[in-house]
Amino acid sequence: MQKLTAIYNELGVEKTLIDLSNQKIEIPYLDTYNNPDQYWYPHPPVLIPLFIGHGASYKGILCHFFSPRKRSYIEYELEWGFMLEFARNVDQIYAQMVLDMDMVAEGLDDKILKFCDDVKFKESGEVDIFADKYGNVISDYNKLIHLVENTPLTYLEDITSYTGNYPSSETVLNEKQVYNACSFEITNINFLRNIPNLPRWLITGNPQKDLFDELINNDDLKGAWLTLNSTGWLLKDVAKGLEKLKSKTDDNLFHLVADNWIIGWQNSSFPEGSY
Repeated sequence: MQKLTAIYNELGVEKTLIDLSNQKIEIPYLDTYNNPDQYWYPHPPVLIPLFIGHGASYKGILCHFFSPRKRSYIEYELEWGFMLEFARNVDQIYAQMVLDMDMVAEGLDDKILKFCDDVKFKESGEVDIFADKYGNVISDYNKLIHLVENTPLTYLEDITSYTGNYPSSETVLNEKQVYNACSFEITNINFLRNIPNLPRWLITGNPQKDLFDELINNDDLKGAWLTLNSTGWLLKDVAKGLEKLKSKTDDNLFHLVADNWIIGWQNSSFPEGSY
């Protein structure tokens, strides 16, 4: 956990969120926000785990390197094979957590109110009103407090009102971000059918390791990073790829992220795994 905490600090993650990840704040009713050190599932290194859930799932920070992409909060289940943007700031995370708690407890109670106090979330009343009116139907999340503005792409029906830079949801493609995306950020390969000059790392069946080596040799670090975070890799080769990228940058955050992923894989149950 030491490297993860160092990564959170380097990223400037809010202390309340770090304390939640480290289980220093009690999370009532919800069993999908567990310490990410409990287990390691195969995932691309662009995902910085905050929480691990049941059924091989993560919630975490999307952290791209060698690219102007903004950080965001994503969820990933191995069964899906793709990542979704579920929040763009911590208040959006807390609003959704409180809504889920409210639905389980059928209203606010002392445990939920203590949680809100611990994370300094002041809008529990608004969330309770939302729960009574809408429940937890995903299609209404764009009306939830803190999600009305800077709405995550997952909760929008079209791209016109989206102000972020995540590449896709289950129903929407943010076409202008395709060239800055790894394959785990594309939910449906059919979205890419008519995209001109599609990046090779997004082409199904592409020999990713060969492409990565080509891009590294050409000092195309952005392309190499996006290739490394796309499907078609043995995990042991991902580790080697991270070491090669480490040799190309002095960015302390990148070294922390790379080392944390490598250590996680080395100590995992997936020494011969892939993604």
